[in-house]
Amino acid sequence: MAQCLFYAVAVADNQGETNKFFMSSVATFSAEGWRPPAPALRSNLAIGLRILFLRSPDLLQTLPRDCYTKDVVTVPVGLRPVFIVNHPETVRRVLTEDRANYPKSDLMVSALSPLLGDGVLIASGEIWEHDRQMLEPAFMHMRLAQMFSTMCAAVYDFVERLQRLDTDAIIDLESELTHVTADIMLRTIFSKPIGASQADAVFEAFSSFQKNSPQFQLQHVLASDPHKPTLPSQDLLRDASTVRALLSDLLDERLRMTAQGKVFVDFAQAVIDARDAMGGSFSREKIIDQLAVFFLAGHETTASSLSWTFFMLSQQPQILGQVRDEIREVLADRPFEFDDFKSLSFIRDVFRESLRLYPPAAFLTRRAVREDQFGRLKIPVDSFIVISPWLIHRHQVYWPQADRFIPARFTDHGGASTPGTYLPFGLGPRACTGATIAHLEASLILCEVLRRFSFVPLNAAKVFPVSRVSVRPSDGIRCRVEKK
Repeated sequence: MAQCLFYAVAVADNQGETNKFFMSSVATFSAEGWRPPAPALRSNLAIGLRILFLRSPDLLQTLPRDCYTKDVVTVPVGLRPVFIVNHPETVRRVLTEDRANYPKSDLMVSALSPLLGDGVLIASGEIWEHDRQMLEPAFMHMRLAQMFSTMCAAVYDFVERLQRLDTDAIIDLESELTHVTADIMLRTIFSKPIGASQADAVFEAFSSFQKNSPQFQLQHVLASDPHKPTLPSQDLLRDASTVRALLSDLLDERLRMTAQGKVFVDFAQAVIDARDAMGGSFSREKIIDQLAVFFLAGHETTASSLSWTFFMLSQQPQILGQVRDEIREVLADRPFEFDDFKSLSFIRDVFRESLRLYPPAAFLTRRAVREDQFGRLKIPVDSFIVISPWLIHRHQVYWPQADRFIPARFTDHGGASTPGTYLPFGLGPRACTGATIAHLEASLILCEVLRRFSFVPLNAAKVFPVSRVSVRPSDGIRCRVEKK
């Protein structure tokens, strides 16, 4: 494999258009259940040939079968060793017990810093500890009960927008879901809804940012050098600037209003008011960094996961029928209430299975800052460590029928048969704090949309996942909206 990868990377950029012989984007069916769109499992040689003939293949298409069956896979090419780690005990050690030795990778930091600055998602060491403690009061504004009314207001506005569409209107599903989830986050952060033009600009900027991010391009991974971080491209800087400019304008508006004596109780104000043990506050730029982290984490990942959930339900009418039956049984004709979240168990299981098959972040990357050892395997300093929820969630040893859409695996068996093999929101102290929020938000949106509409994909046979900041459909999901 090493020789194939080395040769393929050297010539990949000189290839022509994608050879469709290598694509396997069409969902397949079998007696064992439905296999949603995903790369086929291939041998090392087949993957080498795939890289050779595809122009800049997505990382998900460069993973051989070994990655789905073994505990650790080495990639001994490029400027430094790359280790793909699947074993749950080793994953836990890297992300929790020995996390000081494995900070966020330099490639991840260089890719996200134009957007997130030195925000808590990519900060490390003492800076992360300091900022995390300062942000603790702000997290109070991300509690479920406090956010619920905000969620409802944004979701009902979303439902009204869909109701106003012409019969059989065509939408871009990701764009629409980005609009509603971004609206929820802006109402939570700044106590105001997002405008239509702002939502469109954010969606376009995030989409472009993800395509231009070097962390998700094979040639950049293999050529990365921790001592010479990859410089962001002008396109990446432009896309990040668009999103940061929105937050900057809203922050300046907030500071003007508070200077006039107006009082706010929301996430932005809590970050503005945050103080450390010495009485120090965040600078203006650092406030924008932290707001960008929570805006990104709170809307992009949920929008991506919901896109896959709606798509899979559209392809599985029997499971969609079970979802609608549960909505009728629990809600009848009344609006979704906060306590209903606990009763919608099958919908939660559907979303859990969606997160398993299409985790928001396919790859969590770390850098070894000192020499280590995984069993008999030596880990040199500066090694690139890859922990992939995509791979672990589809690992054939840990998950029966790993690549099949089976929500009942959570209903009947509680999900993962091996502890530590389900990590859609990460693991340990640096895991995403918004996991429960995402589940509540998804349940609310699924209920209020599916009781009124059906989304019928027009390009179902072409829907195929790619790894970006979140796992996205490569060409979006165009849907016809059918009103019930």
